[in-house]
Amino acid sequence: MFDIFIYVVFWTVFAAGFVVTFRILQSIEIERIFKKYRLFEIKAAYLIISILVGYLLAKFLIDVIHIFPWN
Repeated sequence: MFDIFIYVVFWTVFAAGFVVTFRILQSIEIERIFKKYRLFEIKAAYLIISILVGYLLAKFLIDVIHIFPWN
């Protein structure tokens, strides 16, 4: 039962972290760092950074859950 909880929490936080990070990256206009008309590189950077941050947030929350004594 606990493994299913961890699985659901991980994927929920990963998806939410991905979406929030993607929206934040769009709002800070990261494309100013890249050369003009390099759309593939800009979109790849959005995707990679969003996946990494989403994963790190989910992994951090799972590690915090494992710290508490009720496990």
